[in-house]
Parts: sequence; structure tokens; C-alpha cells
Amino acid sequence: MYEYNPDAWNPILAGVVAGAIGAIAASLLSLPLTSPNDTIGNALTITVVALVIGVFSGLLWRRLRAGRSAQRDYWIAIGLGAVAALTALAITDFFVLEDTFQYAVPVAVVIFLTVGLLTPPLAAVVIPRWVAALPLLIAIGIALGVFAAG
Repeated sequence: MYEYNPDAWNPILAGVVAGAIGAIAASLLSLPLTSPNDTIGNALTITVVALVIGVFSGLLWRRLRAGRSAQRDYWIAIGLGAVAALTALAITDFFVLEDTFQYAVPVAVVIFLTVGLLTPPLAAVVIPRWVAALPLLIAIGIALGVFAAG
């Protein structure tokens, strides 16, 4: 059951941190994969997408956390979001850019699982908020480093 703690991280901050951790994992996972288009499929794009998904996850958890079936509703919404993303990737692969699906599916799965699993527990964390900057800086550093390396 949800109990308000003013010292705990805001769910949106928790979502951003979860997104940053997902971005780190997904960017590293993408290195051995062959991108169908290096302009679109790169570590920088992966990081931005993971952070956006993290923000939405935080907003979702903020909205649902006090409900009677918060965990269940949260996981249903995350699952529907993942299905929508995978459907969009399949459509993109079929109509726009070949081989998008095989590149982006593992990346998307890692991001959705990481963000989905980490946002609720991180929203209960009671540590200084500046600690949240660490995974964010690491994710951006990896994204820029891999992107610059080509």
C-alpha cells in the first residue's frame, strides 16, 4: 500500500533515472547490432527515447501509485505501451525502413523492462536527489561517446 513520504524521490525523477539506466543497458546492447539507418538507430536516439519513456513511466506511476491495484494497473499500462511500440516498429519495418524490427526489438524490450521494473521502487528511494544525476550523466556520456565514435 502506498504511503506518502516527502523525502522519497518524485515518481517522475524515478522514471527519468530508470530511463537513464535503461538507456545505458540498451545503448550497450545496440553496439553489436546492425542498425538499418545510423542516423536514426544510434545510441543518442536510444537514450532520448529511453528518457522519454522514463518520464511517461514516472507520470504513470505518479497517477496510479495510490490506487488499490496500482502495481497491476501500472504493469498493464507498461505492457500496452510496449505492445504499441513493437507494433509501431513492425509497421515501420514493413512500410518505411527494412530491418528496423530486428534492430529495435531487443533495445525496446530492455528499455521497457528496465523502466517498468525500476520506476516504482526508485520512487520510494530516500537518498539525495543529486544522486539521480549520476546515471543520467553516464547515459548521456555513453550516448555521445558511441555516437561520436560512429
